[in-house]
Amino acid sequence: MLLFFVLLTAIVSLLVTYLQYKYQYWARKGVPQTNLNFLENICLMRTTHNLDFYREVYRHFRGKSKFGGTYIFAKPILVLLDLDLIKQVLIKDFNTFPDRFEYIPDNNIINGNLFKVNAERWRPLRTKITPTFTSAKMKFMFPTLVTVAKQLDVAFGKHLENTPDGTLNIYEMMTRFTVDVIGQVGFGVVCNSLEDPNTEFLRVGHINFFQNHKSIRLRILMTTYPVLFKLLHFLNIRRVPDEVEKFMLRLVRDTARIREEQKIQRNDFMNLMIEMKNTKDENGKPMLTYEEMAAQVFIFFAGGYETSSSNLTYALYELAKNQHVQDKLRAEINSVLAKHNGELTYEAMDQMTYLYQVMSETLRKYTVLAVLPRISIEEYTIPGTNIKLEKGTHIAVPINAIHHDPEIYESPHEFRPERFAPEELQKRHPQAFLGFGDGPRNCIGLRFARMQVRVGLITLLKSYRFTFSEKTPPRIDIMKKGLVLVPDNIVWLRATKL
Repeated sequence: MLLFFVLLTAIVSLLVTYLQYKYQYWARKGVPQTNLNFLENICLMRTTHNLDFYREVYRHFRGKSKFGGTYIFAKPILVLLDLDLIKQVLIKDFNTFPDRFEYIPDNNIINGNLFKVNAERWRPLRTKITPTFTSAKMKFMFPTLVTVAKQLDVAFGKHLENTPDGTLNIYEMMTRFTVDVIGQVGFGVVCNSLEDPNTEFLRVGHINFFQNHKSIRLRILMTTYPVLFKLLHFLNIRRVPDEVEKFMLRLVRDTARIREEQKIQRNDFMNLMIEMKNTKDENGKPMLTYEEMAAQVFIFFAGGYETSSSNLTYALYELAKNQHVQDKLRAEINSVLAKHNGELTYEAMDQMTYLYQVMSETLRKYTVLAVLPRISIEEYTIPGTNIKLEKGTHIAVPINAIHHDPEIYESPHEFRPERFAPEELQKRHPQAFLGFGDGPRNCIGLRFARMQVRVGLITLLKSYRFTFSEKTPPRIDIMKKGLVLVPDNIVWLRATKL
């Protein structure tokens, strides 16, 4: 027993010494760091969302330093605060910071997608897929999107007929809309989620990539220590449910087969995937396999519906809260549509400048992600210093904290679309707004996301007025379990037919 206690004491002492050494990593490099110890850090990880964690880190260093060091568990993280330095890392020195995560072999085929893969695989994939998201492609997709928006209008009206007080769970309705948009505009599949909330597309969406983790802390732990992914790989444990992977593979194979057999051509995401599958590279191999197609279709679906449905929800909530903004936006919508004979066209949408400002202000106040992660693939000297970052250093750009910095945005908790008027944009640093990330690895689908959010808002606001009801929450809480910042509470709004 004595020997056991001696060994235990020695092990604990060694562990404490090791952690004390690890928690001086940034101090040894001459980088200002937070004063947390390991136990305090663990407690924060257990009780705090990474949104709040990085806000606190940002507040700790703001006005004192252009960057600061902190720790996730025992992993050193360099947090960037200076907008010029952020521009340097995300754009000018992108080749040193091309990766979001440390890449680990994966048992799931669909994790080989554009969002997750390392730079070596990302570059050719991005080059191949980029043509899908040009302005010209958006114009081709637009009529199909308007068709789904009309279905939203009909479904919205039917729902209100069966709702005496006119209140709706707006997030649920927006989710069904964006799932139908992604299905029909992206893949040419009529999902009917607006009519039937039990469709397979919607069910798969509820267990998607961004929200299927029991705890974001487990995700942070595993992302911080990729060796844990290796353990899952060794044990053949899959991070994405088989149901999701099988659904995506079946969708790709069946859609490709039907289109090829019937010689169907569509201006959508799936059509480009099929074209690449049927095109040979310099080695005579297909540019994309069915498995690689499924991975890209998966991330287009998972990322496209979740982020846009939450963005629509936040926008309608703020418009219901700020009636003067809603009135101004509706006046613009009606005025522009009148110039186009009441028809919603791509050109009409593009002329709604205040709508664009409303959407941007929504993304400022309610960011999609709390933080942009980057990892250095080689040694890097921070400009203007002699501080050298090692290869593999984890970088964090705290988007949400930047968007809520009162020195950048006056009264940041207020909803003011005028912040994004052209003359106001000229006054701010380009990296003061990171709603879609920045640099070569920004959100590839940003044009599509903006388009479907604007079409959704136009469709609803020209026909309905939104107000708070007795059931409307005083604020929208953020789900603590997911990577994407989506509503956690039910967002009830009252809609009145105009």
